Amino acid sequence: MNEVIEYLLRATVIWAVLLGYYFLVVNGKSSFRFQRFYLLGSWLFGLAVPLLPGYTPVGEIPVLPLPNFDFTPEVIVAATGEESAQKSWETTSLLPYAYLLITLIILARTLVQSWVLWQWTQSGERGTQAGFSLVRHREVMSPFAAWGHIFLPADWRNTDLTNTALIHETAHLRARHHYDNTLLTIGSILLWFHPLTWVYRQLLSVVHEYEADAAVIQRVPVRTYGLQLLQSAQGPARKLGLFSSPLKKRINMMTQKKNHRPLRLLPLLTLVFLLAGLIVACSDAAKDLPTPLPETETIAGLEMMALAPETENLIDAYPKPVDAGSAEATKETLLRAIYENVRYPKASRQAGEIGFVRVMIGISSEGDLTNITVVGMEAVDDENPKDNIVVIGYGEEGGVPTVRAEPFTEEVDRVFNAMAPFTPAMKDGKAIPVTLTFDFKFDLKS
Repeated sequence: MNEVIEYLLRATVIWAVLLGYYFLVVNGKSSFRFQRFYLLGSWLFGLAVPLLPGYTPVGEIPVLPLPNFDFTPEVIVAATGEESAQKSWETTSLLPYAYLLITLIILARTLVQSWVLWQWTQSGERGTQAGFSLVRHREVMSPFAAWGHIFLPADWRNTDLTNTALIHETAHLRARHHYDNTLLTIGSILLWFHPLTWVYRQLLSVVHEYEADAAVIQRVPVRTYGLQLLQSAQGPARKLGLFSSPLKKRINMMTQKKNHRPLRLLPLLTLVFLLAGLIVACSDAAKDLPTPLPETETIAGLEMMALAPETENLIDAYPKPVDAGSAEATKETLLRAIYENVRYPKASRQAGEIGFVRVMIGISSEGDLTNITVVGMEAVDDENPKDNIVVIGYGEEGGVPTVRAEPFTEEVDRVFNAMAPFTPAMKDGKAIPVTLTFDFKFDLKS
C-alpha cells in the first residue's frame, strides 16, 4: 500500500507541474497537434517516470532525493501502534475492495456503451465517407466518430450541415483521435479516483475538437461554419446558447491564427530541463546517491561486528545488497540493510518471547547466498554484547519473558533471503567468497 501511495504522489507531482506548464506556455500559443501530443505525452510521462529504476549518476551529482525514512539502529514495534492498526483494519482493508467495485462499475458502463455502438453498426443504415464507414441510426442524437466509424442521426437531411459534420468527423478519424480516447478511457477506468486524469481527458477532448474544426474551416467559410455550430446548439432540446457554452471558444479559435504557430526555442528548452528535473526528482534516479550517516550517529554492533578475525583482515570491500545501489561496500552499509529489513515477530512480541540467535551466511564470488545457518543460542553464549544486532519490541507490562529460538531463527532466515543477492566481497580488486557471522538479540521492553 505504501508503494502505491508513493507512486501516486510522484505521478501527481509530475502531472500538476506539466499541466501548469501547459496552461502557462502551451495552451493557445502552439499548434493543436503539439497541444494534443503534449497532453497525451505528459500524461503517459507521469505514469512511467515513477516506475523508472535508479541509476548511478556520473560524478555523483548532488541531487536532493525524496524524503527517506530515518535509519534507527534498534527496530522498535510499539504495541500501541499495533493496536491502532488493528482498530483501523476495517477501514483500510475495505479500500481495495471499494476501489475494485467502483472500477468494475465504470468498466461495465464502458462495455455497455461499446455494446450499444456495436448494435448501432449492425442495425443502422450503412455507407461510406472518404474511405470510412458511415452509420445512420435513429438513436444517434448528434454526429460523432468512434471505432473507425462515423455516426449520424438518421433524420439529418440538411445537406450543408451534414456535409460539414462529415468533414468534421472524418478529420477526427484521419487524426486517429479515437486511439487517444481509448487510451484515456482505460486510464479513467483504472485511475477513476484521480482528478487530474479527468482533467487530462477533458483537455484532450477539447483539443480534438479544435483540431477537427481547423480541418473544417479549410473547406468551409468560417462564418458559415460558425452559424452552423450555433444552429446545431439551438434546438428543441434547449441546449446551452452561444455565450454560455464551449461554442464561443471554438468560434474564437477559428478566427485566430496564433494557434497555428510552433512553440519557440526557449519554451522548448525550458520543457526539456523541466522533464529532466522531474525524472530525477520523481523517480528512483537519486536513490543510488550515498547518504552518509551523521558524524555523531552510532550503530549498535558497528565497531566490533561479529566477524571472524581472518575474515576481518581478508576483505577490502564487504558484501552489500544489490538494491543498495552506489552506497559504499562497508560494514555500515551491510548493517544498515539488516536493520531496515529485520522485524520483531508479532506473535512472539504478543506472547512475551525473547531470543538470542546466531547466523552464519556464505556469499559466493558472484554475490549469491550459498548457505545460511541460523541457530538459537543461550544468553550465556553472548560473549560480546556490543557485537549484537539489537531488535526491540514493546510488549505488555509485567510478566516474565519466555526465551524461545524458533520464531527468531525464521525471521533472521527471512531477512537475509530477502536481502539477496549481494555484491561480492572484494580483496585486491578481485571478487572472493566469504562467510560472515552475526548475533541477533531480540528483546522486549514494556
